[in-house]
Amino acid sequence: MASFDIAIVGGGMVGLTLVRALRPALDAGARLVLIDPAPQPANAAPNSPSFDDRATALSAFTQTALDRLDVGSRLEPHASRIDWIEVSDRGHAGYQVMDAREFPGHPFGAVVANRNLGLALWQACADLDNVDWRFESSVDRLKPEADHQQLTLTDGEVLTARQVFLCDGGRSPLADRLGIGHRLHDYHARARVASLRTEEPHRGRAFERFTEDGPIALLPFGDYSALVWTVPEHLEGRVQAMDQAQQLAWLNEHFGQRLGRITDISETADYPLVLRQCLEPVRHRLMVLGNSAATLHPVAGQGFNLAIRSVLRAADRMNTRLVDNLDPGDYATLNDLAQAIDRDQSMTARLSDGLVRTFASNRLGFRLGRNLGLGILDRHPQLNKAFTLASMGLLQGAPLPEGARP
Repeated sequence: MASFDIAIVGGGMVGLTLVRALRPALDAGARLVLIDPAPQPANAAPNSPSFDDRATALSAFTQTALDRLDVGSRLEPHASRIDWIEVSDRGHAGYQVMDAREFPGHPFGAVVANRNLGLALWQACADLDNVDWRFESSVDRLKPEADHQQLTLTDGEVLTARQVFLCDGGRSPLADRLGIGHRLHDYHARARVASLRTEEPHRGRAFERFTEDGPIALLPFGDYSALVWTVPEHLEGRVQAMDQAQQLAWLNEHFGQRLGRITDISETADYPLVLRQCLEPVRHRLMVLGNSAATLHPVAGQGFNLAIRSVLRAADRMNTRLVDNLDPGDYATLNDLAQAIDRDQSMTARLSDGLVRTFASNRLGFRLGRNLGLGILDRHPQLNKAFTLASMGLLQGAPLPEGARP
């Protein structure tokens, strides 16, 4: 029976980031196993369904963290910088503009394809010592013991680990089998994602356009713009029945001419929008991280960035304990870590949920308040700076990893 210090269940972006962030512990001799049902990634292309052509927005903080983990330089050729952001409310005067030129050397972040992010993470992890990769395998059950968790895989193999991190996504089958509950809020809407071509190049400009039918976000994405179109439940049938020309007409009417006309749209994919927050992120030698712990509305683009901060906090604690030959599964340590992560998750969830609720309402008081608020932000330098730093992920206080070795 193979024994490990840490087991990571899930080899997507969160799981691989955690592996790379645990390098100090691995260099000190800690043993780690990662378990994922997808095929092992190739050095030319990751095979996991997590690594598709969808776009992920990286905050400035996340970019700094990935640079420290020796991932950023691999991503740079594929990343589209966000240098300018406009937030507006259709049909109303209020808007806010944030310009990275006011923060020299600090773009707001970047947008990358999940495929490229997954490949960069895998290349940074593949040659690490003391990692046992168990791809094309899943955990069937966990059995807690006094000083470890016993993991039985679907092929019958049994492993043990002193600490298990569950990082297998927002619809974690293992979390369901373990009875780990979540607090849910259904937004009764779906996110329609695609790539758009516009008459004008984006030149690093991103837009969040709130409309009476839900927010529309455009992010710089290579030669295109990445679309995140929130479609409320009562419009789903109508939108799904639209052909390409009808979708373009709808988007041009609701989004406006900020980049000229939208001239082309790729195939679309739809995802249900639900706020999920784990009710039990810590059990005996078990912690839930990433989308398994919290899934947010994409309106503020904080999902992966929130996950990265939780991973960095977890890795910081585990590295300290394992380098010092202490128990990584100590419950007091895990509980303290969970409280720090929960504070960040709760604040970020309130931010994204508050934006959705405020801008989704057509009540007169909400319309006046949000337009006044956007106008004040655009005209008040100190408030604008605080809002901008928050959007860059620079006010969160998560520990940054040590720099990559030369």
